[in-house]
Amino acid sequence: MDRLRLKGLTLFPRLGVTEWEKEGVNKVLVDVDLYLDLSVAAREDRVSATVDYSEAYAVLTAVSKSRKFHLIESMAQDLADALLAKYPKVARVRIRLRKRSLPFDAHLDHVEVSLDRGR
Repeated sequence: MDRLRLKGLTLFPRLGVTEWEKEGVNKVLVDVDLYLDLSVAAREDRVSATVDYSEAYAVLTAVSKSRKFHLIESMAQDLADALLAKYPKVARVRIRLRKRSLPFDAHLDHVEVSLDRGR
């Protein structure tokens, strides 16, 4: 299966469970892998034969702003669901979401969740 990757996308959702987190937005970094057959797109050089990644970016941004999320797991699931709903050609989605702004004092670069969802 071929893969189209959007890597290092920065989103600013309302995300978290503490009062401090709920006051504003959080910065999260997202990588998305879309698994689909890219042979027609590669052969025919047509965007209609693949996923338009500017549209995928818009979907991800819209989902991140659609509601308040308590957990990064919930946000990752909503992102995966939205991409699978929008793109029937996509057989599987992998979402990797990293939250860097943590509500506690820690020597920790980020917390990360990775979800694989398919049809």
